[in-house]
Order: sequence, then C-alpha cells, then structure tokens
Amino acid sequence: MNMKKYIKLNSNDEHLSLGNFFRIIKDLSKNKSNAIQTDLFSIIFNIDYIADTTVNNYLVGYRRIGDKYIQAFLNRMKKYNKDKNEFVNTISALLSIIKGQLVNNIDINYINNSREVINICNKMFNLAKNDEQVKKEEIEEIKKYLDNNKYYDAIICFLNYIILIKKQPIYEENLKKEVFENILSDSSISSSSLKKYLSLKLKEGINYYPSLKKLSKEGNAYASFELGSNEYYGYVSGKPRYTIAYDFLSIAADQNHGGACYIIGVMLIKGLLGNKTNNDLKRGYNYLKKAYSLKNIASCNVLGNMYKDGIYPLKKDLKKAVYYYNKGINRDYSFSYNNMGYLYEKDDFEKAIKYYLKSADLGESWACNKVANYYYDQNDIDKAFMYYKKSIDNNYSVVNFYAFYNLATKYYLYGNEVVKKDENKAIEYLNIAKNNHILEAYLELIKYYIIKYNKTKEKGYYYLCEQLIDDISKEDKYNNKIKKDVEKLLKLIKQEIDVKLLIDLK
Repeated sequence: MNMKKYIKLNSNDEHLSLGNFFRIIKDLSKNKSNAIQTDLFSIIFNIDYIADTTVNNYLVGYRRIGDKYIQAFLNRMKKYNKDKNEFVNTISALLSIIKGQLVNNIDINYINNSREVINICNKMFNLAKNDEQVKKEEIEEIKKYLDNNKYYDAIICFLNYIILIKKQPIYEENLKKEVFENILSDSSISSSSLKKYLSLKLKEGINYYPSLKKLSKEGNAYASFELGSNEYYGYVSGKPRYTIAYDFLSIAADQNHGGACYIIGVMLIKGLLGNKTNNDLKRGYNYLKKAYSLKNIASCNVLGNMYKDGIYPLKKDLKKAVYYYNKGINRDYSFSYNNMGYLYEKDDFEKAIKYYLKSADLGESWACNKVANYYYDQNDIDKAFMYYKKSIDNNYSVVNFYAFYNLATKYYLYGNEVVKKDENKAIEYLNIAKNNHILEAYLELIKYYIIKYNKTKEKGYYYLCEQLIDDISKEDKYNNKIKKDVEKLLKLIKQEIDVKLLIDLK
C-alpha cells in the first residue's frame, strides 16, 4: 500500500507555516523551554487547552487545522477588523515568552517599535518570499506594512495567511500535479508530454540529443522548444540557423507554448525570418500577442518596443509602450526596467536610474554597467566597482563588455583606493573587451603599447600596436573619428618610426 508523502511545513524555509512561526518564536526566546508549542497555539487561538500531539500534527502539516480553531481565529479576525487592538494581548503574551519576563500594558505603537517583533516579521517575510503558494499581491500587501513600520498588522497578516488561506496538509504528489497544471494551464500540451520531456531531461545520458529529436518528431512541444531555441542561439552548429529553429519552434507554438511563440515573433520582427515585409511584421506581431496571452514575460518587453518605435502594424504610442513595460516590470523582467529607464533618461535621469537600479539588482549586465557609471560619476568608486564586477559576473552571451573596459581603465590600469594597480588584469580585461568589439578598448591598448615601446624600445610592443591598428580598421564600427583617434595616438611615437607605423588605415 502506497502511503501519501507529506510536505513537512516546519522543517524547511520554503513554507510560510504555523510550524515555522513557532520555530521562529522559539529561536528568538531567551529560554527555549518557555516556548512550548501548546502554549503558543493557545495564545494565538485564545483557547485554554489543546493536546501536544494535535498541535504537532498541525505544525508539520500532517493534518489540516481543525474547523473549530479556524472558526475561533476567524472570529478574532472579525473583531480585529472592527477594533485593531484585538491582538495586542496576544503579541504581549508572545513577547513575554521571548523576553522571559512579563510584558503587559503595551499598545500598538510599542509593538511596532519592538525589536523582537521586527525580527519576527523580517524572518516571516523571507519565508513568504520563498513560499510559491503565496501570491504576489499577498507579498506586496505584507511589504507595505513592513515599509510603513506597521509590524503589528504584518504579524496578523502572516497569521491570517497561515491559518485561513494556506492549504494543509500538502502531499508531494498533489504538489507535483499542481505544478504541472500551472505550467500547462494556458496551453494545449498534454501532461504526458511534459512528463516524457522531464523524464528524458533528468534521466538520459549520452543519448540525450537523439532522444530529444525523437520526442520532437512525436510532436512533443517541450523537446521541440529546446531544439528550436538551441538553433536560434547557435548552440548546435556554432551559429544561429533560423529556418531550422522555426521548424522546431512551430511544433511547440502550435500547442500554445509561450516561449516558442515569442522566439518566432522576434525572428519575424527582426527580419531573421522572412524579409520584414508588412505581412512578415504582422505575423511576428500576432505571434508576440499570442505569447503575451500565454503569460510570456519577454513578449511584454518586445510589444513595448514595437509601440515605442511604431513598428508595423502598430503606430507609435508611448502610453501603450509604458503599459507593456509595466507588465514586464510587475514580474521583475530586467529588460523592461531598462527600457522604462531609457524612456525617462533624457528628461528625468534620477527617475531613470531608479529603474536601472532595479534591473542591476536583478543582475542584468547592461544595467549593472550603467549604474556603475552613475556611481563612478558621483565619486562613489566603491559602489561603482561593485556594480562593474557584478556586470561581468554573467554568462558571456549576455554580458556587457564595456564593464571589462571600465574595470581596466578606471581601476586596474592605474590603481586607486579600491584596488591596487594590476597591469596584467587590466590588459586581460581590455583584450576581452577588444575581442568583443569594444573599439575604445583597442584605443586603450594601442596607447598602452605605444607608451611601453617608447620606454623600452622593445619591438614586440611595436608589432602588437601594428596588429591592433590593422584589426581595428576591420571592425564594422570603424569610422573616420576612430581613424583620427588612432592617428593622434601615433603622434606619441618618436618621429623616426612614424613612417613605419602609419600603415594604411582606410
């Protein structure tokens, strides 16, 4: 006989639960033996007695809290809605247990300023953020209380969720089923397709790629999406193959896979598929709208860009662009923060930087570099250094290589109060930036090697400089301004070798 496996609600930090609330009270108590779970339960539900085994079952999630206790707390909540002081004595009793001494004759203001209550709320808020069952709007409601120092109301909000809203008990199989249902809620993909794909993902070894292709041929949306997105990013052959990507992605898109609809839409809008005719652009827009209806976050951002730039079939409409950017922002999509910041940057840079900070704190590389530049200009080079480092701490496919250039030129090449001079690291970072088409890095390296040559007369520096000048002239962004910048640098070299070094820059 198969026994149901319970999710223990007091043994990890992924559940906002009564068990974890009691654990926090016990951890904060000076005398742990005072924090008896039956006493804590009786205080919250305003009852005289309950058996320890009953409480234990409620705390670990083996049993749903009994109806009479739920009704008792519900009655307390009704009183609280009429009289905010309803739980003052409850918090007073909890504080007495934590402090190990009697706490009485207190009010809401005392509770809001209590270090112990603040600690409880902060720990509970971390649990709430980790609990996937807690909805975003519930998190935002709690956060408002915390931001406004209303810790008394916050504790009651936590208890209300734990006792009246959170599902208990939770079984592992039910949780898996719920996850599947949430993923598939807007699609026409079968749960068996998802199970087959996940089974392959978790269990397959060296034969993974052929097995993935076999699943795709059977019409599996998830296998088709993985194969299509890998072709789109060029992970299979070393370069993107958009037509092959489309062949795979269309299998998934036809089954309402939001990510597949998004990538096809982007390929059509950018002209990576088709020829950017009005018909192609309209098809791309329709795919993006479909992705948006399927709750794909990235599509919000692209739709915002289309309204910002007036890309057919849409007309330029900044209000609608903001609407879609906000949809992405509501789900912490970093590129939507970036684009919203860009909209404000020209007229209200302080407002723009707030959006860039939000994106940077999510780790988005471009925003990290942007914020670092801001702090550097404000002479906060410590904080700037932190964000420059954060910018390069990304996958190379998304990193902003200007951050390497900035770290090299503003920190390691000359040193400052934040870091010691480190020419080797500076040259390493400049080469990384140069190899990723940052033309300023070429110029800095040319200058560096010219100075080295002038000091040492070593031919190796001369040849390095010569090679850099040849390489920069082949860059797509090379222009007359860059050519003049190179020529200015060449004037640093002594006259007798000017003729040798002034190679054809055209």
